[in-house]
Amino acid sequence: MSELQFAYSGNFSSSEEDALARALIDKAPEGITKVWLTTSGSTANESALKMARQYHLSRGNSQKTKVISRWHSYHGSTIGAMSLSGSGPRRRPYEPYLLDVPHVPPPDCYRCPWGARPESCALACADAFEKEILAVGSEYISAVMVEPVAGAPLGALVSPPGYLRRIRDICDRHDVLMIADEIVSGMCRTGEWFAVQHDDVVPDMLTLAKGLGGGYVPIGAVLLHDRINAVLEGAGVAVNHGESFTGHRIMGAAGQAVIEFIDTEGLADRVASKGPALEADLTKLTAHPLVGIVRGRGFLYGVELVKDKTERRPFSRDDKVSERVAEAAARRHVLFQTGNAGADGQDGDTIMIAPPYVTSDADLKQIVSVLSDALDEVAIEIEAGA
Repeated sequence: MSELQFAYSGNFSSSEEDALARALIDKAPEGITKVWLTTSGSTANESALKMARQYHLSRGNSQKTKVISRWHSYHGSTIGAMSLSGSGPRRRPYEPYLLDVPHVPPPDCYRCPWGARPESCALACADAFEKEILAVGSEYISAVMVEPVAGAPLGALVSPPGYLRRIRDICDRHDVLMIADEIVSGMCRTGEWFAVQHDDVVPDMLTLAKGLGGGYVPIGAVLLHDRINAVLEGAGVAVNHGESFTGHRIMGAAGQAVIEFIDTEGLADRVASKGPALEADLTKLTAHPLVGIVRGRGFLYGVELVKDKTERRPFSRDDKVSERVAEAAARRHVLFQTGNAGADGQDGDTIMIAPPYVTSDADLKQIVSVLSDALDEVAIEIEAGA
């Protein structure tokens, strides 16, 4: 900052921005060759929408404008990103402003809309994208956006085996771009640098934020596959997009420092090795009367709370059960994020567990213990009619 705090990236680049881009490309799936830095996850997803548009325009497909996403998802708070989001409570106040974005059901094996079980699943949840593409017309579909591991509304819902690969194949068949929203799951949160690497799938674009800045700066990024770059460069088209603070030097320096620290401390391997024990301890909570299911991967888990375990019936949103559990845990000095409306767009409660990568084994145990005690406290209140 003492050298130069700001230079508009529409005219200038910086060594910090370039170094972060190179570091991300080095970690990304093969074929990712370009990085666009933004100031948040919302703006990363907005940028991806615009880049998808420029890609199709450069190929003469001006009708390809629509993007398909999933119900109960969350992709950001700006109008474009909120239009993509399928989270009912977040969408409803702003419906008059939102874009016409098709949505399909998420791959929720706990509440499968197709009545399938994991052992008999034929990935109808993935095929729903193709049905929507065909219903709207593939000539109008620009991209699909999915979270490999979902955030709070869906309680760390993990894509089932083969799901992302099926979507990749569907996109290829219909000349549709695949955008992986890794705002939550990226940067080693699941034990790999990017969650798509668990499935050996390479999206056309991958969006990041949150963990990329380690909490130090507002930051986001879009990682682009060379197939997009080649088209834009071949058409002589620059990315017609920008913000005042896109690619800011301080963001670049912070992002690069985060990657260096994760590498130096071996935190990706630590999350991968410690995650199974955390999952095993959390899974024991499924015996609790309020817990329907535990799901997740690495250091990212969700606990879904239910009123009736047999029927998998959620609590009414008016009961604010997840908030009450989080408040009980906070009184015990552990903080949890809550999610809601993931069951049906209105009701549903989840508790998110996303500890720092440096959390000790003892503290991981303590996190689960505190959550168990908080669940007990709220269960007693509910039993008493409170």
